[in-house]
Amino acid sequence: MLRLLTIVSLFICTVMPVTADDMQDDLLRMLARFTEYMKNDFQNCVAPNSEGEACGCFRGENTMGPDERGVRPNADLSMICAFLVKYGKCADGRKAVTLPAGVTWDDIEDMAMKSLVFAYSTHKANRLKVCAGDKYWGSTSAGDAVWESSLWAMSVAYSAFFQWEKLTDKQRGYIYRLLKAECDYELQRTIPTGYKGDTKAEENGWEADVLAATLGLFPDDPLAPQWFERLREFAINSYSHRADANDATVIDPGYDNKTVKDLYRGSNLYDDYTLQNHNYFHTSYQNVVIQELGEAALALKLFQTELHGKERWHTNALMHNCQEVMDSVLYHLALADGELAMPNGNDWSLFLYDQITSYSTNACFLRDPHALMLERLSYKQIKARQATTTDGSWLLRPDVGARRMGVQAHRVMMTWLMHHVLPTADMAPTRWDDFCRAYGKAKVFDTQNIVCASTVYRFTCFSWSQGLKSYTGYIAPTTVGTERHTNNIVVPFRQNNTGNFLGWYDVEGRKTNAVPIVSGKYQLDGNAWVMNGELQTNDDALNHRFAIFSTPGNAVLYIDNVRANTDCTITAEKGGLMAISVDEMTSPLRTFYSQGKDGQTRGDGLPQGSAPTEAVELDGSEFTIFTTQWLNIDNTLGIVLPPTPHPSPLTPKNSAFGDRANNNSVLTAKLYAAYSDQRRPVKKGDLAGRRAIAYYSNVSADGTARLSALASQISTPEGWNGIIVADPDSTYYMLISNFDSANGDCTLRDVTTVAGSPVFTVSTVIGRHGSTATFTAEKNSSVANTLRFFIQGSDVEAIQADGDPSAIYLRNQVKGRNRLTVRAFANDGTTLQKKINLSTRMLKVTIQKDKLQVEETNI
Repeated sequence: MLRLLTIVSLFICTVMPVTADDMQDDLLRMLARFTEYMKNDFQNCVAPNSEGEACGCFRGENTMGPDERGVRPNADLSMICAFLVKYGKCADGRKAVTLPAGVTWDDIEDMAMKSLVFAYSTHKANRLKVCAGDKYWGSTSAGDAVWESSLWAMSVAYSAFFQWEKLTDKQRGYIYRLLKAECDYELQRTIPTGYKGDTKAEENGWEADVLAATLGLFPDDPLAPQWFERLREFAINSYSHRADANDATVIDPGYDNKTVKDLYRGSNLYDDYTLQNHNYFHTSYQNVVIQELGEAALALKLFQTELHGKERWHTNALMHNCQEVMDSVLYHLALADGELAMPNGNDWSLFLYDQITSYSTNACFLRDPHALMLERLSYKQIKARQATTTDGSWLLRPDVGARRMGVQAHRVMMTWLMHHVLPTADMAPTRWDDFCRAYGKAKVFDTQNIVCASTVYRFTCFSWSQGLKSYTGYIAPTTVGTERHTNNIVVPFRQNNTGNFLGWYDVEGRKTNAVPIVSGKYQLDGNAWVMNGELQTNDDALNHRFAIFSTPGNAVLYIDNVRANTDCTITAEKGGLMAISVDEMTSPLRTFYSQGKDGQTRGDGLPQGSAPTEAVELDGSEFTIFTTQWLNIDNTLGIVLPPTPHPSPLTPKNSAFGDRANNNSVLTAKLYAAYSDQRRPVKKGDLAGRRAIAYYSNVSADGTARLSALASQISTPEGWNGIIVADPDSTYYMLISNFDSANGDCTLRDVTTVAGSPVFTVSTVIGRHGSTATFTAEKNSSVANTLRFFIQGSDVEAIQADGDPSAIYLRNQVKGRNRLTVRAFANDGTTLQKKINLSTRMLKVTIQKDKLQVEETNI
C-alpha cells in the first residue's frame, strides 16, 4: 500500500562523473568570470611609492587600511590576478580562458603588479608608502606584531611567485624583506595552544603558511634551517592533540630524528579531535586548518621545484592529524552536496562550500578518495552560487564584502593548483552510498554535546552549545549527483537560544530565551538516535521538555510537553521550526502543498484522490498561515502534524511561513509547524503545550498527505506524550517519552494502525480494538520502537525479538486454535502476509527477504 507513495527521485548513488580536467577547466573559467568583479573593485593610487613605482589597491571594508579589512582583500585579489596571468592566459598549452566583456589580460596584469607593489610598499619592513591612516602593516618582531599578518603575507608571496619573472631584483628584495620580517617574528614568538572556546589551531596554521612560502622562495637563505624548524613546530601544533605528547613517530626520517612529542607544545584539539573557535564549534574553523597546512605544503613543493629545480625543504609535519580530523569529525558531518553540516550555524556567509581546499589537501596530498568525492560535489555548488551573480562575484549579500570574495577566490585557486601539482587522475572518488554507510552511524561528540547521523534519506543533528549558547539542530535531505538543491533547503538557524526543531513561545512581559536543565540524554542505535532535553524558557516562565527521534529510516519525530512555572500570558507559539532557504542559489520561491478543505478519506483511511488540493508559491516575504494536518515544500520536505487524541487548545491547528530575513548571506524564511498567535493565559502548573510532529525528506506532496493519514499522536497518561507514524517504506515508528510523570510506567491501550495492531518491544496483548502494552521510562527519557509486524486478529500475546524488529514471538491466549493474519514489511517496503493457526506452542515469525518464516519455539 505505502509503496504506492509518489516519492521524488531520492538520490543517485554515484556522483555524476566529473574528471579532474573537467573540474580544473571549470575552476579556471570561474576565476576568469570573477575578473569582472575584481576590475570593478580596483583603484589606482594617486601617488606612486617612494621609489616611483605605480601602485593600486583592491577596495575593502577599510580600503588601503593596515588591518585585515584592508590588507587581506588586496593581497588575496592580487594573488588571483597574478595566478590567472600565469595559468589562465595560456595554461600548459591549453587555450586561454575567456575573459568577460570589458576585461583584458592587460587589465589583469596591471592589477596584479600594482596591487603587489602596494602590498610590499606598505609593509613595515619596506616603508615605501603608507597605508590609510599613515600606518604600515605587518609583523617584524615579537614587540611589533599584527595579528594575522602572516596570512596576508602568504598571499603576497604567492602573488610574487606567479609574477617572479617580471619582478626586478630590487622588487624581489622587497618581497624578501617583507617575508623575512614576518619569519623573524615567528622565530621570536611563543607557539600558543588551547582548545576551549578559542583554539589556536587556525592561527598556528597560518603561521606555518608564511614560513613555508618563505622557504619556497628563498630555500638557501642562512636562516632557512631555523625557519624550517619553526615551520614544523607550528605545523605539529596546529591540529595538536593530547596523544601527541607521547607520540614517538619520527616526523622526517630523512632529515633528523625529531619526533611528534619533541615538537608538541599543547593541545589545540579536544580529545575527540573537535575544536572550538569564536566560542563554539563549527565546521568552518574545524576544517580550515587542513587547508592552511595544505597551502603550506603546496608552497614548498611548487615554489622550490619551479624556481630552484628541487625540493630542498619538505616535511611530513604539514599533514599532521589532517586525516584524523577528517575521519573522526568532518566526515561524520559531511552532506551529500559537499557541505559540512553546521549544527550551531555560522558567523559568516553560509553555503560557501569554502571547505573545498581542505578536501583538495586530503585528496591530493593524502590520496583520500572520500575527500575527492566531496571536493567535486563542493565545486559544483560554488559554481552554481557564482551563477546567481551578474559580475562574476561568488555570492550575493557577502558578509564582509571584498574580503569574502577574496577568501573564496583564494580557495578556488588553491584547489586548482593542488591538482595541477599533484594530479588525481589515477584516483576514483568514493561512491556516496559507500561513504554514507561508513560514516552515517549515529555519533555524539561528547566534548561539544552534538549528536548526528545520516541515512540514505537525510542527515540530522542537534547541538547544545554552551559557549555561544544555543540549542538547535536541523535536517538536510540527501540528493546526490542532481542539479536539485534539496540538501540545503533547511538552513542552520539559531535564535533566542534555540532555533530549528524547538522554535519558541512569546510570553507577555518576558524575554524570549532558554536555559538548559537537561542538556541531552541520548540513545544511539545504528543510524538512529533519540534525545531528550529540558529547558526553562522565557525568563523561567515556561518549562519545555522535548524528545527527538531520528529514525533509521526517513521520519524524524519530535514530541514535547510544555508546562507553566508561573502564572503568565502566552502571546504567540512558534514551534516545530525549520528555517527554509528562499535564496537565489537554492530557490527564491517555494511551493507549499497543504491539506484540502474537504478532508474526505477512503475506506482504508487514505485521502481521496492522488493529488493535494491546495498549492501556493511563497517567498517568505509575507506571513502565511495554514490550517492543515500536513505540509509539503517543493515535493521535498514533508511535515505531518497528527491529530491529538484529546482535542485541546494546547495543540495549535495552524502552521505558518514567513519572517524572511538575510541569514548570513542566505535569504531565509521560517516554517513554524505549530503556530498560534492567540493570546492565552496559563496558570502555574498548567500544561501549556503538548505537540507531536513528523518530518520527512524527499517525499512528494501526495506522499505526505498519505503519510499524514497514517500518523497519530498517542493517547498517553498525564506527563507523557507519544507519536506513531509510518515511513514511506511502510515501516512504522513509535516514540513515547516520560516528560514529568512520577510514575515511570506508561500503558498504551488499543493502539491500532491501518496495517493492523502493532507488535512492540515489550509484551503486547492484541485485543479486538488494538494493542495494549506497558512501557517503562524515567523522567526525561524515551522509548523508541521500529515497528515492522502487525496482527489482524485478537487474543494473542506478542513481542519483538530482542533488538531485532524483523522477528516476533506469538503466544495464544485462548484454548484451541486461534486464526490470525500476520502482516510485516521488509526492508525494501515489500508487504509480506501470512495466515497462521496459533495453538498452544509459541511461534517465532521472521522476515526472510520475500516471505515470512514461521517456526515453533520454546523461548
